[in-house]
Amino acid sequence: MAGATKTYLDLIQECDGFPFPDQKNYARITSQLYQFRLKKVWRGDDDESDRGSANPDSYVTVGWMLASVVDQVPWTDKFRVDHGAQTVSIPWPTEGPGSALEHGSFESQAILEQLQLARKLDRVPILRKWRNESYRILGLSDGREVRMERAGSAVFGINTVGVHVLGFSRIEGLKESEDNLRLWIPRRSPTKQTYPNMLDNTIGGGMTAEEDAVGCLVREAYEEASLPPDYVKAHARAAGAISYFLVRDERAGGPEEVGLLQPSTQILYDLELKAGVVPKPSDGEVAEFLLWTPAQTIAGLKEGRFKPNSSLAWIDFLIRHGYVTAQNEPDYLELVSRLHRRLHF
Repeated sequence: MAGATKTYLDLIQECDGFPFPDQKNYARITSQLYQFRLKKVWRGDDDESDRGSANPDSYVTVGWMLASVVDQVPWTDKFRVDHGAQTVSIPWPTEGPGSALEHGSFESQAILEQLQLARKLDRVPILRKWRNESYRILGLSDGREVRMERAGSAVFGINTVGVHVLGFSRIEGLKESEDNLRLWIPRRSPTKQTYPNMLDNTIGGGMTAEEDAVGCLVREAYEEASLPPDYVKAHARAAGAISYFLVRDERAGGPEEVGLLQPSTQILYDLELKAGVVPKPSDGEVAEFLLWTPAQTIAGLKEGRFKPNSSLAWIDFLIRHGYVTAQNEPDYLELVSRLHRRLHF
């Protein structure tokens, strides 16, 4: 609620709310979930030993699913749902593709058909927000590429990757003693499906299967902020990443999406906007861009006005630029650790 005072750790906990393995409630919560599992490795036509096998050691977990969602989905025969083991998997066909590339295509098509069926029958509300964009599924060791429609990522609870850009400018003509750093803070459109009217990172978006981080950065900068691609390529500076395990609340898409699991990694870039370069709303997702001091940004964070994962990106920026330090923040070491959660898939 705006006006409330939150700590930086409070903000991180809001975004990274899934328990850690050493916490008391971890076993209780994970015991109620299903693991989405894919084959670890495709071994080729010359190894028939695991074709169609349910051997759990030959699978790797790539997502976590709510039991209620598993019950809602009208499963096709390309999936194996084991209610005893609480797993959902795509077994290899007894006769089928003979390479990792072909098998990745088989799995991608199986997932697409499954999501299309659930959408057609309107069994899973979040699929009404179909995007026609695909994400790569992470955690596979043999290099094959398995894709999933973006709207299905929270259904299967897979780890998604995006890009967050923290834009700033330097104000000229101030006294030497004055801080000349200003941060570009967008306010999200009131008609956005997720987190309407909240403050955000300067530019951001999910990285589709067809693009790399720089491609995503350039595309989003142009679409959301009308920034020229050549300028962005020349001035964006890689600044690490943040990772977290979000449990969705109503702000993320309404009451029907509460509890859906969304682990995510955001690749960060700093982007200095020099004199004459000003972000402007373009695609309707941003209502306005504000130019704030670091102090205003810190106040907005502590009032809870920022979208949860954008809070993490700006906290990381404030740490890297010396505004949050071990001297002024008692939870500094925990902050730094919590911004980089290890995701096991």
